[in-house]
Amino acid sequence: IPLGPCTLQAAPVPGSRGWSQPLPSSCPPAPPQLQIGDGESQVTAIANDSLSIHCHATGVPLPQIRWLKDGRLLGAGDGVVVSEDGSTLLIARVGLGHQGLYVCQGSSRAGGAQAEVQIRVQVPPNIEPSAVDVAVLENSTASLECLATGVPAPDIAWYKGSEQLVTSLGRMLSRDRKRLEIPRAHLSDAGSYRCV
Repeated sequence: IPLGPCTLQAAPVPGSRGWSQPLPSSCPPAPPQLQIGDGESQVTAIANDSLSIHCHATGVPLPQIRWLKDGRLLGAGDGVVVSEDGSTLLIARVGLGHQGLYVCQGSSRAGGAQAEVQIRVQVPPNIEPSAVDVAVLENSTASLECLATGVPAPDIAWYKGSEQLVTSLGRMLSRDRKRLEIPRAHLSDAGSYRCV
């Protein structure tokens, strides 16, 4: 393995196609250097997908690697698996609890280093189906709610039949568009409403 002005010798592991740690050499110690993936500082993952983060380490000797999340050492109960050499962190099924700042720390007798990446988790939009009959007296206020969730918050549109509703024409939408209000409802407001 070329490393500056010297070369490290690596020995094959019997019964394996891989290589072991480099054999001792006369190379001078070199402090660790770490890089996550291609150097990205933020990764967005989709809930329920898997996510693999690689921490590339160099140095003489190669550093021991450990992972932290939000300043806390990761363990088996955190829903992650770390490869034997510590270089890869695997989340088999991403959830909102995996969102945070991940730090790959490397240390050896030559020094220490770290690299970090912010993991953001998105949850696809979901609208709970609800078929509710709302009876309203004429000239009173009708209020309908859309049971939509998602991260980031989904954009919501309201329809009466096949026609998309706008906030004018005596209708009001809440800021997050989850609530539709029809003040002073008339017979012409009767119909089937839905949110998408």
